[in-house]
Amino acid sequence: MIYTEKLLLVDDDRELLKVYKQIFEINGFNIEAVADPTEALKIVNNSKVAVVISDIIMPKMDGMLLLEKIKEASPVTEVIMLTAEGSVGGAVEAVHKGAFTYLVKPAIIDDLLRNVGNNMKIREIREKISTVAPTDIFVIITGESGTGKEIAANLIHNQSKRNQKPFIKVNCAALTESLLESELFGHEKGAFTGAEKARHGRFELANHGTLLLDEIGELSMNTQGKLLRVLQEKEFERVGGSSTIKTDFRLITSTNKDLIAAVEKGGFRQDLFYRINVFQLDMPPLRERKDDIPLLLEYFYEKSLIEMKKAKHPAPGEVMEALQDYDWPGNVRELKNIIERMVVLSEDGKIRIEDIPEQVRTKKLWEISNAYQGSDTTLADARGGFEREFILRALDKTGWNITKAANELGIARKNLYRKMKEYKIQS
Repeated sequence: MIYTEKLLLVDDDRELLKVYKQIFEINGFNIEAVADPTEALKIVNNSKVAVVISDIIMPKMDGMLLLEKIKEASPVTEVIMLTAEGSVGGAVEAVHKGAFTYLVKPAIIDDLLRNVGNNMKIREIREKISTVAPTDIFVIITGESGTGKEIAANLIHNQSKRNQKPFIKVNCAALTESLLESELFGHEKGAFTGAEKARHGRFELANHGTLLLDEIGELSMNTQGKLLRVLQEKEFERVGGSSTIKTDFRLITSTNKDLIAAVEKGGFRQDLFYRINVFQLDMPPLRERKDDIPLLLEYFYEKSLIEMKKAKHPAPGEVMEALQDYDWPGNVRELKNIIERMVVLSEDGKIRIEDIPEQVRTKKLWEISNAYQGSDTTLADARGGFEREFILRALDKTGWNITKAANELGIARKNLYRKMKEYKIQS
């Protein structure tokens, strides 16, 4: 897929520019990369740029000044700032000055991909986040596991007026009721066996900041009631304590459950549901934004190769087709895990369709082989038809360049010639 909207990368690190530019180009993005902020500003002034991704610390003109000038020249252009771990303060300031968000180097690509995903539903999510983040209203993020609910919550916090205060996260599904209560409320020394000293709870730690309750649908009815009181009164007591502690936090919740159905069945308090469901953000599953799969594949592949110190090779077309045909019940998280597995199994980084788990590739394998099967087709015939199709696709992809096609297939050139003769493929 080709994306017509222009992305502009700005960083004085030319090696980083080269890598990012390749990733975006391979996946059809209209991308331009420059090391000089002055040149970047000229591009914004002379052409329509949808997103600028800029480093903060650069010679000649720093990213803060570039941000201001971009917003003056093109208010509709979104700007994502890249920052080193030690300069987060500047990035936060950039958000106040109009940046869409900031991402910390070097672990920024996972978030970056989700911020520049060009699927229409992802664009709508970005627009909604930009609208709701500066307010203080409660947000509930819904969606299947692995769709990026936590990343959306991070973006909301980063663009909020509380972004210089703590962002506290609690996974409600990971703890028993008693442990979760201690985690949220904290406890006093001696409150229970093993409580050797007092501990601050998450309500207390999130004061003046943001609290994310992940998988809130897993809360027991008892804990739901206690949470409702905190949200209404903005105060609580630690477990085993009697002193009332005031707190002021912005609440973001997430769930993969249908809470309306849970309310109807008596598994979730109706009053709590209405309290937390002020603004709802629905994260689309990967099967509904498959046009982002090439971008995600390229990134996770590149990242895994670096981590495992393996060489990069073009991903075979049949691998991409198989990934795009699959419905991804585990969403982006499942895609990431499968690509990492493929790289682990690969010979020097060459990923193959055979290394894709059976549940992912079965559909594509069946479609290809079915074209060659008849009522009296043998297993050997089916296997041969399948292999012939693979070879033809590799030849078509490489313009019938035998050397390139052999590399694509991961076999020697002479073996490809032999296979072509066997299957009566004329070069």
